[in-house]
Amino acid sequence: MREKVTALVLLVVLGFYSATIGWRGVELIRDGRPVPVLLGVAVILIPVVALLAMVPLVRLARDGSAMMTQARQTGAEGAWGEQLEQAEASRVAGDRAAEQRHYRAAVRAWRSSRPDRQA
Repeated sequence: MREKVTALVLLVVLGFYSATIGWRGVELIRDGRPVPVLLGVAVILIPVVALLAMVPLVRLARDGSAMMTQARQTGAEGAWGEQLEQAEASRVAGDRAAEQRHYRAAVRAWRSSRPDRQA
């Protein structure tokens, strides 16, 4: 759930940044001189790069939510179930880094175990 909230907050911040500063990049490009054009391109590319960096976080939040729904409905089984148990044990112990590591491993294992992912 934290990943999902973080992703949404970052998307809102990125949207606000793009709206408030993106127009300035366009104006710099329209200036026509080499240095302002390069700065304008950089200002416009920063949100694009940030969005590309956030795509894995959004996918993790989406798949993690689906994984947790499946775990509640049918139970966690296999490698991803073991990783979820270790993530919960780490959460109880207060080890946030280990919790995140095991949670991400659980999502990766869950993705690979889904029937629609196997060919």
